[in-house]
Amino acid sequence: MIGALILNSYIQGINVKKERYEHAVSIAKKDGELVEIKQFHLYNGMETYYVVQGIDKNGKEKTVWIPEDKKKEITIRFNSYGKSKEDIVRIVNKELNPYEIIAIKPGMEKDTPLWEVTFKDNKGRFNYYYFDFRTGEWLKFYRSI
Repeated sequence: MIGALILNSYIQGINVKKERYEHAVSIAKKDGELVEIKQFHLYNGMETYYVVQGIDKNGKEKTVWIPEDKKKEITIRFNSYGKSKEDIVRIVNKELNPYEIIAIKPGMEKDTPLWEVTFKDNKGRFNYYYFDFRTGEWLKFYRSI
C-alpha cells in the first residue's frame, strides 16, 4: 500500500514537471521564436521561473525566462547579450576555487536575469552564488550551507 502511494506521488510529480516543460516550451517557441530547444530549467528563487534556452529561426541562441506569475512579463535575451555558462565557470574557478561545481543554471531575481551557481567547497559544504547574466558581476551568495 505504501509503495503504491509512493509510486503514485512520483508519477504525479513527473506529470507536473512534464506539463510545466510543455507549457514553457510552447511559450518559448511562440514568444521567443525558438525553433530548437536546447535546455529547460526550473528556477525557484524569490519567484519561480521556467527558463528555456534554444535557437531561433536565424540560428541565434536565446534564453527565455517565463514567470510562473502570469502578471509578470516574459523576458527574452539573445545569449550574446550576456555571459555564457562557460564564462561563469571561468569566473567561479578563478575567484571562488570550488571543490566541485554541482550546477549552473539561468534564473531571475527582481527582474534581473542571472546565473545561479551551486558548488561544494573543500569541506563538502554547499555554496550558492548568483551572477548577473549580462555582466557576470556577483549579485549575492549563500555560503557554507
